[in-house]
Amino acid sequence: MFGTSLAVVLAAILSVLTTVTALNQPWIGAEKTIGGEGPGIAITGFDPAGPAADVQGSRILAIEGSTGRIDVTPADALEEPDVLPSYQAMRDLFANQGALTEALRAGPVTIVTDEAAATVTAAQSRPLGSLPFVFWIQILVAVSSLVLGGWAASLRPKDLAPWLFAAAGAGLALAIFAAALYSTRDLALPEATWTFVSSLNVFGAITFGAFMGSMMLIYPVRLIPLWAVWIQPVVFALWYLGNPLGFWASRATGGHLATAVEMGMIVLGLLAQLWATRKNPKERSIAVWFGISVVFGSGMFIALMAVPGALGYEPTIRQGHAFLLFLFVYLGLAIGVARFRMFDLGDWSFRIFYYAVGVVLLFGLDAALISSLSFDAVPAFSSALLIVVVLYLPFRDQLSAVLRRRTARPAEDLSDAIGAVALAPTPQEREARYRDVLEAAFRPLTIDPAPGAVQAPTLIDEGAALDVPGPAGVPPLRLRWTGGGRRLYAPSDLRRAEGIVGTIARLDALADARDKAVEMERARIDRDVHDNIGVQLLGALHSAQPERKNALIRQTLSDLRDIVANTKAVDAPLREVVADLRGEVGMIYEAAGLPLEWADRDLPDVTVSAAVASSLRAIVREATGNALRHSNASRVSVKLSTQDGSVSLVVRDDGTGIAQDAARGNGLDNLAIRAEPLGGHFALDTGPHGTTLRMILPFDGTIAMPLAGE
Repeated sequence: MFGTSLAVVLAAILSVLTTVTALNQPWIGAEKTIGGEGPGIAITGFDPAGPAADVQGSRILAIEGSTGRIDVTPADALEEPDVLPSYQAMRDLFANQGALTEALRAGPVTIVTDEAAATVTAAQSRPLGSLPFVFWIQILVAVSSLVLGGWAASLRPKDLAPWLFAAAGAGLALAIFAAALYSTRDLALPEATWTFVSSLNVFGAITFGAFMGSMMLIYPVRLIPLWAVWIQPVVFALWYLGNPLGFWASRATGGHLATAVEMGMIVLGLLAQLWATRKNPKERSIAVWFGISVVFGSGMFIALMAVPGALGYEPTIRQGHAFLLFLFVYLGLAIGVARFRMFDLGDWSFRIFYYAVGVVLLFGLDAALISSLSFDAVPAFSSALLIVVVLYLPFRDQLSAVLRRRTARPAEDLSDAIGAVALAPTPQEREARYRDVLEAAFRPLTIDPAPGAVQAPTLIDEGAALDVPGPAGVPPLRLRWTGGGRRLYAPSDLRRAEGIVGTIARLDALADARDKAVEMERARIDRDVHDNIGVQLLGALHSAQPERKNALIRQTLSDLRDIVANTKAVDAPLREVVADLRGEVGMIYEAAGLPLEWADRDLPDVTVSAAVASSLRAIVREATGNALRHSNASRVSVKLSTQDGSVSLVVRDDGTGIAQDAARGNGLDNLAIRAEPLGGHFALDTGPHGTTLRMILPFDGTIAMPLAGE
């Protein structure tokens, strides 16, 4: 960070020197009015804490002291002596200012005003608080230009362009430090000080323009050989030397013309950069940003300072306040040189452009109304403001659409296309539809596979590319240049990509949830058919009585309809559920000719949840059905009891047992699946001497109980 540190040190030194020099001048506390007609200089009054607080009058005409009478001229109130028509006029001003300074330092003087004369002893230095606010504004702008230049050079120390930019900032700082000193003087400065700081102001302004013009020829793309970069600084250094050597007749030629030519070179450099970067959106964004920054600053400065003077009336603000424009301009240029957030430069450029157009229109109309229709200042400004608000602001969005050529489809137009991605039947079609969405949303120059994994949309290479993750089954993609290949991706594009990716992910999640729900429903139907319908059909098969067989078949069909329709079950009394099961299972076993022992005494009068009732029915049916079909048992027993809010079921047979592979069959798995989600427990004990199935279910399907053995 050498550049930044050096710039901060120089800014501190120059700020202190300027402030100390401004303070070490004789002070009477005059509050001058810039411009105005009449003899001497116009004043609004004197500082109440100053030596001349009691002086009366609206104009200072002369100072009388030990060196004689010194007339005060309107030139003594000028903020900028460069407007004088010749160097001789400037030397006369400096000489008169020097004489005034000597008289004020020599002792008591008589201040002659348009109303009276009063004797005053000037203070030999002015208090810090007497420096006007505009002085500190100029110090701020000067320091900022120095530090921003050093900052840009520190970020890219091996590139020549940031150092040229830093040199331009140093020149601008020198010009503004000098202007701060003489434009905010009390009444006078010494002749030698005037001569030095006026020359320093011109040197700084020419230095700024020369190095800025050179930078424009190599940045953002190099248009000339590096040795040619130094042509402008050398040429304009010689131009500046014509001032002290007396080659130029006036500051208009020795300074103003030089800066005008430099501005022309800067503009030509910008136009050349715009042409050279027409196929490179990343570099073009910098060129556009530079152009907008310069146009904004110069246009505003001209509107506020040059246009009023050309039309013959005083500017609406002081020159020191207008220097704030250079703060914004130089900050913008520093951002461009440092390549800070390049992806935002396009949006920032157009926003500044819209504001600049509005301000230039405002002050241009204000000046036109005053000069052509002789409006007073306040009505003219109010009328200009109304015209801008009514005519310009409503059409600013249309102007934005034309200039920026936005062709991407709005988000709402992409909803169907995004939905089609989630519904694509194959990965290939899914990728094709995803690419179509990205093409419609961003109009990228190319869409290629991303070189690596992408977790979330990411701006790449300062906005030159946008990496987006692919939805399930689609590889991540890299999009280069947006807007048909004309501009960089901005944070707004990043947010839009995040919205697209997020929407597809949510649709995928909904699709997955739908598929899982379908699968769960299919499994439920399979389970219910296996556990319930099979047992009932088995009973019908073994029934020898036609009426009973028909009743079982009708019940089976009714239950099948309920299973398919997923008819919502209701809570039921435990005694009724068990009684129905006892009759149903007993009828099946009687038809099959197999003894069944059933024990369910002393069941409490409680109601169990619908889920528990349904699971209890299915488990009893499946367990007794398995014993009937597979166990080769001679005796089967079913025992139901309750304890601590749970119903306990034990089904035992004396058959040959269940093989291990059969024990993990679909039916027994179903029993565990039914019990566990309800907080219940299921256990199976099988061997060559029989099988015992134990299960516990809480009444409400929420209380898990330890499985008790017998």
